[in-house]
Amino acid sequence: MAQVNLSTSDMRVAIDIGSTVVKVAEFDGDDILARQQLYPRDFDCGIEKQIISLLGKYPAMSDVRICSSANGGLRVGVVCLTQLFSGSVFRNQVLSAGANPIYVHDFEKTDGDLRPVDVLLVGGGINCADAGPLRARLDHFSANKYRYNIIMYAGNADLASSFVEKYPDAVVIDNPLADELTGKRQSVSKVLREAYLLDLVYKEGVSGLGRLVRHAIRATPEVVSRGFRRVMSNRSSFEVSGPTILIDIGGATTDIHYTVEIIRRDSEVKPPTGSSIARYVFTDLGIVASRDTTLLQIRSHPRTFEFLGRVMPKEVRETYVSLREGEYNPSPTLMAYACLFLCLDRFTLGRGPGLPTADLDRVAQIILTGGGGQALDEDVVAGITRLFPSDERNDPLVIIDRDYRIWAEGMMLATNLSGFD
Repeated sequence: MAQVNLSTSDMRVAIDIGSTVVKVAEFDGDDILARQQLYPRDFDCGIEKQIISLLGKYPAMSDVRICSSANGGLRVGVVCLTQLFSGSVFRNQVLSAGANPIYVHDFEKTDGDLRPVDVLLVGGGINCADAGPLRARLDHFSANKYRYNIIMYAGNADLASSFVEKYPDAVVIDNPLADELTGKRQSVSKVLREAYLLDLVYKEGVSGLGRLVRHAIRATPEVVSRGFRRVMSNRSSFEVSGPTILIDIGGATTDIHYTVEIIRRDSEVKPPTGSSIARYVFTDLGIVASRDTTLLQIRSHPRTFEFLGRVMPKEVRETYVSLREGEYNPSPTLMAYACLFLCLDRFTLGRGPGLPTADLDRVAQIILTGGGGQALDEDVVAGITRLFPSDERNDPLVIIDRDYRIWAEGMMLATNLSGFD
């Protein structure tokens, strides 16, 4: 196994392994971003060999940190006691781990989304011996119709043995609801962070990288979320104030990070209690791996003509006809604008499992980041935001993170050698 030789200098290196590119950022001793480089993924060489080769270009580094979104993230399906409470707790912990919740079902209604997932997470209820109703629901539960690689149980601890008897391959983890309905125990997040790396090992060949560096490999969305928190706490080079939306447009997913005060008071879904910042993942919106699903949605959307008018007004009619007939091959930039439009459209309507309803009138800034956000134009983005009804016209300030600074600053939040704080 090749080893990385670390020097006694103050230079640190952060690496993000994406679906198509590898980002390498250099930081000085004060955690100030010095420069970044983008390298195309070498699929013939493989991730491990490519990363080792790239690190050879930085012989003076004293520290290396790695995150990855190479396969679009860990896909998790949740089946639990109730969608509104247990499901909300599980979903939030899945998101905080940087994984993607594909659906949340309850034991009473399990006939919805059945897309394949990497992990099927089953649980609910607090730890108590008197759990007759939950035991009955678990007895009637069947995982046969779900498509998954791993099944996990994170419910009432007194029923864990019964669940394992029914599903011998199940992984049992601590109940996040514990003995009271707080959901503060981060057991699901912890296990899914580890599962994320295993997922990368099998799908992308990252197994050797964990032995090359001193820090745990993290999911890119988790790092971006940390960077966003840094922005909103005024510890970033980004100067923003007021309610903010950060949209990370990638190849496989579009992630939205937001301050919770933008959520409408009449929203049926509420952000996590006690949180000031939340995240939602649109797993079907992306410019590469999710290109087909994104294209299908923008092609059939009732406001596609209006959308195209904001993005390409000189060619809108011809493009609209060609797109509707399935003959148009949109550029990556147009796909990124489509991800932005569809994301905001759903967010303002609350159309998505577990997605609150947002009020764009309350938004002071919209920040665009990720590989899909680099080529976007601030004026065009502002024009897209005006497509949504407004009681009080309040155009948010559009900021495009063209050098991935939010990601880079999120990578530098660690203060110990065991992993990110």
